[in-house]
Formats: sequence, structure tokens, C-alpha cells
Amino acid sequence: MTEGHRVADVSAFVGPFGRSLDNYAVYTLDATGTVTSWNHGAERIMGATASEAIGSSTEPFYTPEQLANGHPGKSLEQAREHGSHVYEDWRVRKDGSWFWANVVITALWSPDGDLLGYAKLTRDDTAVHQQLETSLRQFRDLYELAPVAIGLFDRFGHVIDSNTALCELLNYSPDELQGMHATALLDPDTPGLENIAASFAHGAPPDDQAVYERTLARSDGRPVHCELRIAKSQQSCGDPFWLVVFEDITDRQREAESLRYWAYHDELTGLWNRAAIPQLVADTDVSRAAVLYCDIKNFNRINEALGYEAGDEVLIAVGQRLQDKLPTGWSVARTAADEFALVCPDVEAEGGIAEIVTTVADLMHATIPVREQRVQVSAMIGAAVGSECGGTSAEDLVRWAFSSLQEAKKAGMTNLAFAERKLIDSIDDQLELETELRDAIDNDELTLHYQPVVGADGTIRTCESLLRWEHPERGMLSPGTILPVAERAGMLADLDAWVLGRALRDAADWPVPPGGKPVSVAVNVAELMPGYPTFNDLLERLVSETGIAWDRIVIELVETAIVDVPSRMHDSMNDLRALGVRFSVDDFGTGYSSLTRIRDFPAQSIKIDRTFVQDITTSRVDRMLVSTVTDLAGALDCVTVAEGVETPEQFEVLRSMDVDAYQGWLFSKAVPGPDLAQLIEAGPITW
Repeated sequence: MTEGHRVADVSAFVGPFGRSLDNYAVYTLDATGTVTSWNHGAERIMGATASEAIGSSTEPFYTPEQLANGHPGKSLEQAREHGSHVYEDWRVRKDGSWFWANVVITALWSPDGDLLGYAKLTRDDTAVHQQLETSLRQFRDLYELAPVAIGLFDRFGHVIDSNTALCELLNYSPDELQGMHATALLDPDTPGLENIAASFAHGAPPDDQAVYERTLARSDGRPVHCELRIAKSQQSCGDPFWLVVFEDITDRQREAESLRYWAYHDELTGLWNRAAIPQLVADTDVSRAAVLYCDIKNFNRINEALGYEAGDEVLIAVGQRLQDKLPTGWSVARTAADEFALVCPDVEAEGGIAEIVTTVADLMHATIPVREQRVQVSAMIGAAVGSECGGTSAEDLVRWAFSSLQEAKKAGMTNLAFAERKLIDSIDDQLELETELRDAIDNDELTLHYQPVVGADGTIRTCESLLRWEHPERGMLSPGTILPVAERAGMLADLDAWVLGRALRDAADWPVPPGGKPVSVAVNVAELMPGYPTFNDLLERLVSETGIAWDRIVIELVETAIVDVPSRMHDSMNDLRALGVRFSVDDFGTGYSSLTRIRDFPAQSIKIDRTFVQDITTSRVDRMLVSTVTDLAGALDCVTVAEGVETPEQFEVLRSMDVDAYQGWLFSKAVPGPDLAQLIEAGPITW
């Protein structure tokens, strides 16, 4: 075979590659492995000319190790057996330098089936290989440096690799971990351990990525709670393996268990807390059980005399006394500052409710030694018995027992109250009313009436908004009925927000009095007041929506609200005053506030309570008190408003005492919005 023929043979093999052949070493070998052709790419990549290579063996281009294990002949044998052979390995140039080669060997056969030789296509992938090696080295470094534990498991569940963090987590050396089965790493008490082992037995565990929580067993026997993140991958040979990341969540689990524990236990005494009571009752036969709420009487005196830490010691001692002395099977909880709840699982077994109450009252009546003092305690008790309440749920029994305690507190001299049918019906009635009130707020079913506040000449200056609820069954309800319901249900802030919104929207449409200035609107707030996180934002939004002027808004606060004014409330009021909002102290004289607090409170008006007005024509004391209030208001640069003015005689006395404005039935009752508009348009009110 001539050299020309050899080149033709090579061209037939590599023809489809075209000009790109210069990037490849393309050469042929005869059946004995001798070079028979050598292209320009081979000269460049291998570093030997065609004249140097043709007729020679390719052994000079292999490493000593490859020659020692017979690699050149083995690769040709693979191509001969399979038709072709592809592999990557190091090769040696003529100048002795190494390069990473991607090699394709194809066996060449004659039409008669005789082996003619081999065609080899070699590409220099040194740069790519170096990048891959760098990436693999970086991955390995990262794998070892990663603070999270990582392990590689074969398809049958055996450890094939582990990083340092996993060895430290499980207290094994890499050699000890190598080959261990996944089930050997799990706590022996792991549920379903046999199923886990079976899933690996046939080399086919679940394919999907998954996250599990498992308890592992360290070599020293100490359990470690871990979150396992598992992902399937594939080895170069095609076999699957599993990459598992182990995150130690022992501390997290311990913290979660602690949170679960303290969610139902009192931090001070270690007893059950309020949240646990319904379940404690539900765990009994409710029809046979009883719940007792106990409130230590006058407990504040202990805190005030000895300090809060001493008060805590008393509570701990009382709780321990109840736990130690009550019969086995009872549950004891601390449900509030000085309040305990007891669950008796079987009233009859303890001798009946009278015997139970006597036992509890005796235990709560005790002398507690604390800080070299002997503190006497006793309690008011409210009780509810399942057998006497009929068809009672655990939640109802708890609720009725608590309400009984409130009844005992209201009774004053009585230390005990039972949940009888009359009380239960009253409680249920209140609950129904609370639900209806929530619906009325949400559905905008409430309304406001307005009572004018007039000057001495009858000019309407302000109108106080007064809440009304036209109940479909109970008729027109006043604030005296509505507010207690809202307070018990925690709806005061929602109610305040509704009243503010409706009052400002109504007032924005009021007519302007003939020859006068727009009438202001006064709104009483019970809970949603300056300093409340959303109060200022709510006012700003309402002013923006209604277009009402800031200086037409008067916020009325009862005197009890200024007994202890936090700095944030002062700041909020001052911000609103700067915009024009005015503040008024309502029911002045009934809240026991000090002169210091009145002096520092940023109000512009003081409303004299009706209790000082009703007898002012006959009572010298009331006249002196009102005179004192007007003098005080003058000193504070505030105006005074007298409430509850019902007769001309009262008005004349008040006017002679320099009261600035008046409110009462003498001028007008509280009227609906349309009637108020007519009053304003009519001009000054006469009487």
C-alpha cells in the first residue's frame, strides 16, 4: 500500500470533518499497530513530523505507566471487539510534555472481513481538562470545608464518600463510615426501619428529591436529630447514587419542644396556663367534672408593700400548695396574674361540689411566709359543674366558671358564685349580642345621633356624636348597652374606628350656619386614641377622603384616660394639634385625676359632668365646684362646656359663672343627621 493510498484511506474516514481536521491528530495504524498515515494536526498536537511517525509504533506517545499495563494494545483490542473505542487519558508529545487527549479509535475492515488496521482521532483537551480539574478540586475543597454534613450513598444505601462535617457529626472516621449502610446510621428505634432497609435491598430507593427528619445515632450512642435533604445523581458509569445533606436540628427541635411546652405552661409557676384549661377539661368526662376559678383577694397590696418579686414568691407558693394538697388527678393552672383555675375530674368521687369548694377555699386561705413576713391570702371562687349545666362542652364549662368568678367579684362581700342557669343564660345572651355587634360593625348597620353644643347666644359650635344601634329584636340601643358588649368582646378599637369614620363623613356634609362658621364634630374614643399605632394614620386617611377641615375635629377623652398618659400619647396629640385637631376632657370631676396631670394634658376644653349641673340651682357645693373648674380652665387656657343642662334656671346660673358653652335637653336632644342639618340651617337655638 503506497503513502498516497494511505492518505486516501484516511480522507475517506475523516472526510465529513472538513477543514476542522487541523484541530485533530488524525492517523492510521495497520493491523500490527504501526503508523501508516499522519496528518498536519497530528504533527502539531503530537509534536512529530509525518516522516518521523509513519512506519513507527505509537508507544513513544504513552506514559510509562500506560506502557507498563499494556494500554496501547488494550485500546486497540477494545476497538477491534466493539468496532470503536472512545476514552480520555494523558498522552506524551515528542518533546516529553503531557497533554490530555480525547481519543476515538475505529477498526478498519476489508469487504471480506479482514482487519486492515485502525483509524485514530485525537483531540488535545488539556485546557478543558484543566478547567474541569480545577472545578473538581474546588468542589472537593468546598465539599470538605462545608459546615453542613454531606454524604454520598450508592444505590444499595452504602456510604461511598463523606465530608469532614459528617464525620464530626456522627463521631466516625472517614474509613469507619466508608461502606456503612444508611440504616446503621439511624437510631435503632426509628419507625419503619425495616421498610427503609427494604427500599435499598434491590438498589431502587425513591427517585424523587425529598426532605426527611430523622434521628441518627452517633458512634458514642448519643442521638442527633437531623433534617435530611436527599437528591439523586448519576455516576459516570451510569449507576445512580444519592447525595444527602445532613443538618443538625437538635437545638431547633429542643427549642420547638420548649416552645410547645411553654405554650401550655405558666413561666412563673410551671403550672398549666389558660390555653391548656379547655383541653384539660376535655380529657375528663365533662358531665362529671367541675372547673373552679380562684382569684386572690387584694393581691396588689403584696406587690405594693413587698415588691413584685415577693408577690411572685407568694404566687409560686400558692401554686405549689394547690399541687401538693389537692387530690390526685386534679389539674392546677395559673391563668392570670393572681388567678388560678382548678379542674376536678369527678365531682361525686370527691364528695360533691360543696365539699370541693370547702377544700379549695381552705387551701386558698393560707398564711405564706415570704421575706421574713407572714402574708395572709384568701380567694374569691367561681365554679361550674358539668352535671348541673347540662350538655356542656369543655369550652362552655371553662367559660361559665370564669364568668362565675366575675359574678363573685361583682358581689363584693360574697366570696363564691356558681354557674347557675340564670347566669348561663345571661352569658349566652351576651355572647349572642357580641356576635351581632360584630356583624353590625362589619355591615355598617350602626348609626350616629348628634347633640349640639351651643354658646350663650344659642349658636351651635360643636355637635357631639352619640352611638346608636337599631337592633332588630331589642330596639334602639344606646352606648350604655353597646360599649360594655364591645369591651368584653375586644371590639372597642373597631367601634372607635367606625364612629370616627361615620362622624367625619357626616360632618363633611353639614350645612354652614347662616352668617357663621362650619360646625365642629366631637367624637368620644374609648380605646383607639392618640398614641394607638394606627390612630393618626386613620385620621389622616379620613380627612383626605372626606375633605373635612382639621380644625373641625374634636376628640373627647374621658378623665380616666389621662390618669397615666404615656409620652407617645402626648407626642401624638401634639402632632394632631399642630394640624388643628382639638381635644376635650369629658366627664370632668369623675375620674380622680390630679391637678398635675390636668395641667400637663394638651386639651383645649373641659366638659363639666352633668352630676355637678343637675343640682346647681340648689346646691352651694356644686356651684363652688363648677366655679373652681371654670377658674382652673381659665388658668389652663381651656374653654368649659357644661353637660346635662335641662332647665333655664340651670343655664342662668351657669352663664353667671362664665361657663363658655352648654349641652343638654334644654337646647336639643341627640338627633339623627337629617334633623341636625335642619337645626344648623335654622340658625341659633332658642329656648
